[in-house]
Amino acid sequence: MDTKPSIQQVDNFFPNNIADSVLDFCESQALYRYGETDNREEPPTGLVCDIYHKDSEQSQLSQDARTCDDSKLIYNFFIKYIHEKYPGFWNDYVIYRLYVNIFAPKETAYFHKDSVGDSDQWTFLYYPIPKFDYDLNQGGWTEFDLDSKIIGVLPLPNSLTRFTSSINHRATPFRDHHRFTVAIKCINKNELS
Repeated sequence: MDTKPSIQQVDNFFPNNIADSVLDFCESQALYRYGETDNREEPPTGLVCDIYHKDSEQSQLSQDARTCDDSKLIYNFFIKYIHEKYPGFWNDYVIYRLYVNIFAPKETAYFHKDSVGDSDQWTFLYYPIPKFDYDLNQGGWTEFDLDSKIIGVLPLPNSLTRFTSSINHRATPFRDHHRFTVAIKCINKNELS
């Protein structure tokens, strides 16, 4: 594993029609439950729609009849386009969790790490195209705690951020709108039992 932390952003990740489908899923079709907590010491924040979880009872995509087909489409979109942007990535890594986060305006999340220790993991965050004109004063970036500095990655519409999962990070809310983000968490296949 490369121990040097990495943060990368890809603009215009999906073609427009797929970006529209992902936004529609997030806003209109996803079934959310209260709260996500990556840091067990802090209370849950936001709402979450689980699309895929490798360790679920059936280890399959969302089984709700209303969202099953849409969940498969979303999962397959990310598999295909991550492969296009990062050829060979799926040779070594596998998704262990894929979900949508939603934060209300001014709802503050906590700093956390998606992996601990020497685990070889990557996290992808996808920022859908909002139905408002984004500007810097809206906020909504992802903050990374790296080398005693806070580095913010803007939630550019239809962009994907990839980072080493061991980097301490948190979502920041929009000032006036709900913030949707699709999270894709991946682990090296060699670490699976």
